Parts: sequence; structure tokens; C-alpha cells
Amino acid sequence: MRPVILDTDIGTDVDDILALVLLAKSPDLRILGVTTVYGDTVLRAKMAKATCAMLDQSEIQVIPGASRPRSGRQVYWAGFEGEGIPNLDGFSVDESQSAESYLTQSAKRLNGELEILAIGPLTNIANAILSSVDFGRQVKHLYIMGGSFWKERYEHNIRCDVDSARIVLSSGMKITAVGLDLTTRVWLGEKDVRRIAAIPGPLGAVLEDQIRTWWEYRGINENHPHDPLAALTMVRPDLFLFEECDVVVGMSKPELGWTKVTNRGHGTIRIASDFLVRTAEKEIVDRIVGQGSAVSVTAG
Repeated sequence: MRPVILDTDIGTDVDDILALVLLAKSPDLRILGVTTVYGDTVLRAKMAKATCAMLDQSEIQVIPGASRPRSGRQVYWAGFEGEGIPNLDGFSVDESQSAESYLTQSAKRLNGELEILAIGPLTNIANAILSSVDFGRQVKHLYIMGGSFWKERYEHNIRCDVDSARIVLSSGMKITAVGLDLTTRVWLGEKDVRRIAAIPGPLGAVLEDQIRTWWEYRGINENHPHDPLAALTMVRPDLFLFEECDVVVGMSKPELGWTKVTNRGHGTIRIASDFLVRTAEKEIVDRIVGQGSAVSVTAG
């Protein structure tokens, strides 16, 4: 089983908790830990612990990380984070270790085997890079949901901390990135929610509540599962086409947070450029409900 750490801003957009469930139910992955980032990271850590408990995986270590972006940008907080998740106050969070320390120590201990999925602002990852000269080479692969590579627009995770994004995307680490160009082509709708709600135990009801809370907040009746699609590149890369590119992060308006692709075909970052949309949609929901493909393909 491949050792994985999830770095997440779980609790706002519902896609983070769905990505956590997808990873936890992938039989060839073993989630060692979850690091939280951006805003009230202790509250986010409690949400992650509650989810792990509902998954019967309470052994997963959860570490609250950086609450403020390196860029100093004001934190966006929707205000409903944590609502609908039962008994949050019953979960304690150990704040004695920083997220960057946990990440760097895990990478050193596993020595080339650790994979990380980062689905929030990249502050914790940047801090780990700056705190350890060996971190980048000790991580086997970093997967990112962030950026908009084939359209001229910004994406939330990158724009929330452009300083950290620039550090990470220029680090030379082995990176696979999935941006809005692809994630806005997949949808989670009412029929999918009904399947998810039928998951046995409390998990199904909680996930349904979190999805509908997000829909009500946004005034929508379906949503893009951004983070689960990024998670899918870890276990079903055969569903995607990739291009090797370099990425330049826009650091000032009007291009603040834009991710501009350069050196196409010869760069250091593997960017998802196309995929089998309907197959990916089905695979995401199948994996969340525990009926995913029996075949899981390891990324190169």
C-alpha cells in the first residue's frame, strides 16, 4: 500500500471531505496523516478526525497546519465550517507538532516512498520545502488540485497564497497538477448524492448534509468535485492525458494567481490536460461509496 499524506482546507467546499473519503477507500493507498491549512486549522483538524472516525480509520494522524498564507492575503471563511458534523467538540487535536515538521519527518522516514495530495492553499508544503533542503527529493510525488493552466483565470488555492504556490511550483519536486480547466468539466448531482447518502453508518448522512450545505450556500443544485478528481490521478492516471510543462505564477494584479504554462513538452511539472470525463465522474462516486474499480493504476 502506498503511503499518503493529505494536505487540506477541509470544511468549506465539500470536495475536500469527499477527497478524503475517496483516498481512505482506495485499497492500494494508506493514509498516514492529514495536515490542515488555511484559517481555523484546529477546527479543520477536528473535522478531519471526525471523518476518519466515521471511516473506522482513527489511527490516521491529524496535524493542524498554517492558518495564515505566506502572502499575507486575508483568509476567506464561509462561516459554516464544521456545522452538521456530529460531536466535533469530542475530538481533541494535538498542536505540539507543526505541519511542516510532520511532513518533513514523514518524508525522511519513508525516504522516497511518501506521496502527498495537496488540495488547499500550498502554505504547509512551501513551509516544508523551506525548512528542509531534502524534503523535495524525499517525497516520491506531490499531487496538487490548483491552478488554471489552459484558461486565463485564477484559481482559489493558488490565489490564496501566491508566494507559497511559487515556491512549490518552482521547487523541482515531482508534481502532478490538476486545474480548473479539467475539474469544472465534472459534476456531482442529485442522483450521486442519493448514492452517497446510502453509505452505511453515519458517514452517508454526514456527507449528504455537507454536500447540501455547500449547495445551499452557493445557490446551486450540483457541484464540481475538484479535489476528488485530483485524487483520482493518483489511482487512475490511465483516465488522463498529461503534458510536461513549467508554470509561472502571476504575482500581481490583474494576473494575481494566474498559472501560466511555459516550456510545454519539456517542463518539470506534469499537468493534466484532458481526461475521460464521464468515466471519471462515475469512478469518483463509485470509490466514495466503496464500489470503485478493482484495478488501480500507479502513476509514473
